[in-house]
Amino acid sequence: MDGRAAHVCGACARRTVRCVTRHCRAMARGGDGWDDAKCFACAKIVSPGRTWRDADPDAVELALSPPGWCSWCGRESRHRVTRVVGTRGNAYLSHCSSCARATHKCERCCDGFAKIGDGRCAKCAGHAEDWNAGEEAFVAATRVTAWCSWCGERCAHTKRGNNVGNGSNVGGGDASAYECLVCGGGTKPCEECGPERGVMRKRSRPGGGGSCIRCRIMDDAPPKKINIGGYVSIPTIGAITSQFKRAWLSRRQKSVTAEEGHVDSPNASAEDVERKWQTRVARREAADEQAAYVFEVLERDSEYKDKAYRAGLIRPFFLLATLPPRERARLGMRLGVALCRSSSYFDAHAEAWKLLRDPTCGLQTKGGSVSKVVEKVTGAGRGANWLDIMHTALTLGAETGKCPAMDPRELSALPKFRSSGHALFALRVSAHPALMDFELAVLRLVTTAQRGRLAPGLRTIIDGVVKHPRMDALRSRFRKAYGARCDEVARHAVVVTFASSPWASTTAASTPSNAEVIAEGIFNMLLDGAPMTRGDLRASEMNDTDADVNISRGAPSLLGSLAASTSIGFAAFTAAQFAPRKFALLTPRDVLDLTAGVRTPTLAASGVFEPVAVMLVHNVLLIARSVYIDDYLPSEAKRLSREATAAMRSPSVAATPQPLGESSASPETDRAANSPWSPKYAHLEDVGADERLGELDDAEESAAMLARYINSLDTSDLLGLDESIESDDGSARFDE
Repeated sequence: MDGRAAHVCGACARRTVRCVTRHCRAMARGGDGWDDAKCFACAKIVSPGRTWRDADPDAVELALSPPGWCSWCGRESRHRVTRVVGTRGNAYLSHCSSCARATHKCERCCDGFAKIGDGRCAKCAGHAEDWNAGEEAFVAATRVTAWCSWCGERCAHTKRGNNVGNGSNVGGGDASAYECLVCGGGTKPCEECGPERGVMRKRSRPGGGGSCIRCRIMDDAPPKKINIGGYVSIPTIGAITSQFKRAWLSRRQKSVTAEEGHVDSPNASAEDVERKWQTRVARREAADEQAAYVFEVLERDSEYKDKAYRAGLIRPFFLLATLPPRERARLGMRLGVALCRSSSYFDAHAEAWKLLRDPTCGLQTKGGSVSKVVEKVTGAGRGANWLDIMHTALTLGAETGKCPAMDPRELSALPKFRSSGHALFALRVSAHPALMDFELAVLRLVTTAQRGRLAPGLRTIIDGVVKHPRMDALRSRFRKAYGARCDEVARHAVVVTFASSPWASTTAASTPSNAEVIAEGIFNMLLDGAPMTRGDLRASEMNDTDADVNISRGAPSLLGSLAASTSIGFAAFTAAQFAPRKFALLTPRDVLDLTAGVRTPTLAASGVFEPVAVMLVHNVLLIARSVYIDDYLPSEAKRLSREATAAMRSPSVAATPQPLGESSASPETDRAANSPWSPKYAHLEDVGADERLGELDDAEESAAMLARYINSLDTSDLLGLDESIESDDGSARFDE
């Protein structure tokens, strides 16, 4: 942000600024907290000709995706240019079209793209010998599988920095610096545990120092700290006093032991550490096995399930609890919640409640404190519910520009509730139409953004997949949860499944045989849970081409791009003006890693949009496997649903329902006749809807029904955080 006047493009409605090159009339890119100095032509990224009017749009788009070897995944793919950094040279930031991670052109060679902040590609940095050795050889040379002390997961860690030459090197100049591929935290092999243990310690202190999850496993009572946001915390005064007291008692005990002539046995302590570590590993493996039994997780009764139901968070609670443990831990790290350091670890229900109700970084905290889905807001609210969280996810794109944005007209057309009690009623019953409207709005936004990232040739493949005969079986499974909207949701499921498959990143031209194989693979995954592979596509059938119709605009997977999102702003701009070219492409995490050897895990740049999108896509996949979370609501929800069905109407919704979009069904098919909620919208379809609502309020029967609904909502525990789950340090505490 250098003071230049900001503009908005008339074609894409994005921020632009004037190019700094003299006599250039083109506009450079701009974003949230950053502005490019030069346009792509002056930065020598594209060659439009004499003027931009003479440029071929397809040739420009092709030049914005230069090919090269990625130092993250080791594949030869295209890298989408996203930023031009600095006024000296043509340094630019890009993203790999295969793994969606941030890259930039290697400073030494023309074939490779380096990890952002490294300066050199994996080959020039000494991590890999040959690009053509194969993906397996590249992974073996650049990654290790070990336990991460940040997220507590056993996952892959990739090498960072340079092993050869001088110059810049992340990790404070340490050639053994790594980065966890799950949470993004800086790691290093623990010297005390040794390589045979397979444990990586943190790089959380200046000089590359940090604690190890295995070495600190005997600390049953870690010092209490106040979390001030993300991974920044400060110890309390009581914690500092306790540390001094324990240190004094430990020194006194050692002196007494030395006077009595006794010698401590280090082997006994090492055995205790190993025994407790193996117990933790066994519990982690048991949690992974238990996660496969989804029905048991949904049927289980717990205090956290009851609290989530009363808070209007039962649906996200079920979706988080049924996620794979590693994905749940990854989402927690993206939000700033380290589940492995809380007493809720290894318990799916406790972990889900921790992610929802953490007082600093939970979804309920980040989802807003004032309800935006009710017509009359009185006071500061009682904490965000599932509707508020989805509303925040739908508006984040327009506010920050870091995630897909929804059309304001569609947002204003979503149902509004007459009070917080009516909103909670919709969240406590099964298949409420207003709740379905919000969830479908988020799914529609995710799918639209996902289709936009795919190449035109790949979108043609999807259009053919939805005409496959097995599409009827997929619609039948969605009909129970979404009624007449099952066709729209089935199309959403096909799009997100295809985007996560290896076929989405291919540049091969589609053939009828390939399209049939892709369709069978998608429906086998959705209906039967079979893994997605490209093993059935023989090399003889693949016709690789560089045609623009087969090249995606950036990474094909939207969820993968959100998970690998990188924030680059003022740090890069300052370094680009006053530092050498190799320092131009830096994120704040890279600056800290380069100067102090400290790298903290990455936080979600898109806020709550990423976890909300992951949960709703997960819900679609569950329904495709005939798992309906509405069937496992508490008995109170079933009772309320039966009463509403008997009454055949509800005062829950006061605004007109969402107008039909281009992809929505007709009014006759949009509301199934056999749905118990269809009569609720009957009075809203008349011309005089407001007058009919007034008559409904004056009716004695409606008033009695309204009182019965409000009395059934026990919201006394939502006035603030429960004392039973609030610890002295301000973080959530769970009873084991």
